[in-house]
Amino acid sequence: MVKSSLVLVCFLAIFTSCCNSMPLSVQKRWIIDDATGERVKLHCTHWVVHAQPMLAEGLDKSPLNVIAANVAKAGFNCVRLSYATYMFTRHANNTVRDTFHSYDVPEMVTAIQKHNPSVLNMTHLQAYEAVVDALGAHGVMVLIDNHLSLPDWCCANDDQNGFFGDRHFNTSEWIQGLAIVAHHFKGKPNVFAMDLRNELRGSRQNWNVWYKYVSEGAKTIHEINPDLLIIISGLSFDNDLSYLKTRPLHLNIPNKIVYESHIYSFSGDTGRWHVQPANWVCNATIQTFNRQSGFLLSGKNPAPLFVSEFGYNMDGGNFADDSYWPCVVAHFTSVDLEWSLWAFQGSYYLRQGNVGPGESYGVMDFEWENYRDPNFTQKFQLLQRIIQDPNSKASKSHIIFHPSTGYCAHVNDKELVMGDCKSNSLWSFEGDGSPIRLMNSAMCLKAVGEGLPPTLSEDCLSAQSSWKAVSMSGLHLASFDKNGDLLCLEKDSNSTKLVTRKCICIENDDSSCLDSPLNQWFRLVPTNV
Repeated sequence: MVKSSLVLVCFLAIFTSCCNSMPLSVQKRWIIDDATGERVKLHCTHWVVHAQPMLAEGLDKSPLNVIAANVAKAGFNCVRLSYATYMFTRHANNTVRDTFHSYDVPEMVTAIQKHNPSVLNMTHLQAYEAVVDALGAHGVMVLIDNHLSLPDWCCANDDQNGFFGDRHFNTSEWIQGLAIVAHHFKGKPNVFAMDLRNELRGSRQNWNVWYKYVSEGAKTIHEINPDLLIIISGLSFDNDLSYLKTRPLHLNIPNKIVYESHIYSFSGDTGRWHVQPANWVCNATIQTFNRQSGFLLSGKNPAPLFVSEFGYNMDGGNFADDSYWPCVVAHFTSVDLEWSLWAFQGSYYLRQGNVGPGESYGVMDFEWENYRDPNFTQKFQLLQRIIQDPNSKASKSHIIFHPSTGYCAHVNDKELVMGDCKSNSLWSFEGDGSPIRLMNSAMCLKAVGEGLPPTLSEDCLSAQSSWKAVSMSGLHLASFDKNGDLLCLEKDSNSTKLVTRKCICIENDDSSCLDSPLNQWFRLVPTNV
């Protein structure tokens, strides 16, 4: 009896701790805790529930409580938990067992029976709620994501699931679904937000229709549960919100609106990473992102931007993703964006007619036991930190960040090495042509020569201590050696040391330079924490 009581107390303590940050609100471009005014940074992952079986993936592999615990262990503070409208408007009272039987996948029923037997006799609404509660028990917040209407794999321009008025996007039923969810999950302490719809797309796309139904959907949620943040997507598969520059969305819903955007290596021109210099493509990718959605973070009326989908092939060996990832991560850290990674699941019950396929973009491996990418933890350390705090009175400094590996620079016995991003050395930098100075020190970074480590020196006025960002990507940090040769900072491929070497593919007019510059990509990330 004593043991049971202790377990209950611990459970309640964990659950309560997750919810002290509720509700959340918006303050200019930041998301804040209503109670304290402190920033809450969203670093989330997506967990699919919208596919045909209408059940959170992975319950055939591991107990629900274990999966929820692993989400928290991986450093995510929230989950973008998707659903299909029909789950709650047409199938809410169907049992999980009956739905799986209708798809004739008895092996999945047997596996779920082994790991999560109680789920099979739940309705879809009960099973979804069980996932929400399991995440809350481990201190994980939930964003409820309306991914599509007809349960299926997402997304295609012609799937009739993409825009208001499509065959599977009846606007009245969509509003009904939003209302059901907002009502049912009102009072759940870890549910902090709902989004209106994922990846609007297709031939029906129209700005005027967008403004009409986005306004109606947002008001429906807010009237039922005014505590929730409301996440609003743009057009063209969540890539484009640029029309807000000339016609803002006027809603009488103060401090609750967050916009979302998606960015993958295959967004836009899918083949460009293979045929153009990586510096060119990186520059074009970030310019397009800022033109279409990143502009929301600045200007007279900044707003929060949540990159609700991005990711990379965690099996490795994907040339485009290997270049795209450090490019976007360098940008995300430089502006300290809110984000959600696609995706947590390592496998699916049923995807596009295939039974039990894996997810190469999944954090977990096929058996949901280990990280698919063995370097996952390191790659995400800086992304998961609060780098900029709107309430901080601290002076601005910089982190020397290597986005390809996720390492940050440390000074170790006057030697510069790359290591863990849970901590790091801080640097001051006043812009191109300035020294990179170790904070609270007279020392600065000085280039010595080809293949040699830069030194920490008090000679901060020489050309060897003058650094600038070069190349179209802006991710090469370059200085001159004593002979006047331009050298770039590089992470040594065989150790944690930094060296300087001849810069790779930094000429802006050389379309034939396709060598990989990734070891030379660094970002001086501004921070005030």
